[in-house]
Amino acid sequence: MIPLTGHNLIAGKPSSNGKNSYQSTNPRTQEKNPVVFTDATHDEINEAVQKAEDAFENVPKEKISDFLKEVSRQILHLGDQLLEVADSETALGITRLIGERTRTCNQLDAFADFIQDTSYKEIVIEKADAKRTPPKPDIRRMLIPIGPVVVFPASNFPFAFGVCGGDTASAWAAGCPVIVKAHPSHPQTSELFAHAVNKAIDLCNFPKGYFSLIHGKHVEVSKELVLHPDVEAVGFTGSRRAGRAIFDLASHRERPIPVYAEMGSINPVFVLTINEDTAEQLANAITLGVGQFCTKPGVIFIKKETDSLIDQVVEKLQAKEPGVLLNENVKSNLINIVSKTKNIDTVEVLLGGHEIPHNLSFENTVFVTDSLTYQKNTVLHQEHFGPVALFVRCNGDDDLLNIAKNLEGQLTATIHVGSSEIKQAKPLVLELTKKVGRLIINGVPTGVEVCTAMNHGGPYPATTALHTTSVGMYAIKRFLRPLAFQNTPMELLPSELQD
Repeated sequence: MIPLTGHNLIAGKPSSNGKNSYQSTNPRTQEKNPVVFTDATHDEINEAVQKAEDAFENVPKEKISDFLKEVSRQILHLGDQLLEVADSETALGITRLIGERTRTCNQLDAFADFIQDTSYKEIVIEKADAKRTPPKPDIRRMLIPIGPVVVFPASNFPFAFGVCGGDTASAWAAGCPVIVKAHPSHPQTSELFAHAVNKAIDLCNFPKGYFSLIHGKHVEVSKELVLHPDVEAVGFTGSRRAGRAIFDLASHRERPIPVYAEMGSINPVFVLTINEDTAEQLANAITLGVGQFCTKPGVIFIKKETDSLIDQVVEKLQAKEPGVLLNENVKSNLINIVSKTKNIDTVEVLLGGHEIPHNLSFENTVFVTDSLTYQKNTVLHQEHFGPVALFVRCNGDDDLLNIAKNLEGQLTATIHVGSSEIKQAKPLVLELTKKVGRLIINGVPTGVEVCTAMNHGGPYPATTALHTTSVGMYAIKRFLRPLAFQNTPMELLPSELQD
């Protein structure tokens, strides 16, 4: 068992010089977890970034692959302690957490294998041509790492989007040191991951500044990290409000930096046909992880021919016990948005709609309305983060297409279509490709495969960088930049660009 201390871990060194302290809460019991954490001070944040900058100059790039695999091994060595501590902070359940641990380790291993092939560096060599008029210079181009990266993990995926999750793994794979701002909902879990990383750094003889863990419940800690002049990029997974605040802050720096913020989505579903599995698929996806997935199908658009789906989904959800939400903030936000939705006269509550008193739970909830109401009320366009879904009755294919044209940017969209509707679905498909990062046919958007072909992103407000993905191997591109060398002697070129 690894003793938990509540310290910031700055380049492997424990430090707790701050005055503001906090503890995480067990969502099931609402009792405080035992370890007390301290917000990082200005000096501690500065030291973490300076150590990262030093590490960036000295990282053994040929050993990054070995380091990623060693981090994966050390995570597994944490054993049941990691699962039990994470469950006490998230109430996600041991089974779910085992699966998420596997995904996290596989992701690290996949990046380790991916960078063995240097094609991701997009190497281009164009040799000089002295005979051309004017003479053509020798130009060689490749992608290089950008420098220290700050990562803000998600509350709902403490492993896969946590300290060693996709943002961190892809930044490391690119060759960038990472400072992680631990999520205040699961700081004990974060510290365990940090111990695994630091053990891997020691075993791989990496510079200790390649990783630091910073704690902070107050917003000032986050602000200082984003504004530090030596930070080169930010990875974020969370709410639109927080993601946009970080994006605005980074944009107004004297030297602006990119923010790769994944901020959620309503993940619209367009139902042109139903089969015997459609209701079960949707009900499971709506309640998966207590509806706290960024890819939860939140709004389902149906036609007269598929109206029976509503009663089928309600029946399935009635049979499911409400789960425990991640924290008090999630519950209060859900109560607020559900209350606004219920106050719209032409929105009907078919199931649930109420908090469950005395614990962090909310009833499985289904609303229904018509397409005109949906299009007039922007409240209905907002994410209901929890076990809540809205059905919208539409007046045929033209109505569905008009709704698609007026959607905000989304992570995903789904179409349920039979072979007889393929032709009529083509205009809808074309419109949705303008609005989403991933299009699913006859399935559900939950379950994001970690592979090279995956795109987990989308136009704003789903993300702040529609040309990137936060899942899959191409997530590495966020933390690389192009550099061209012109007429440069071989001995001064990176090895990849030499003849």
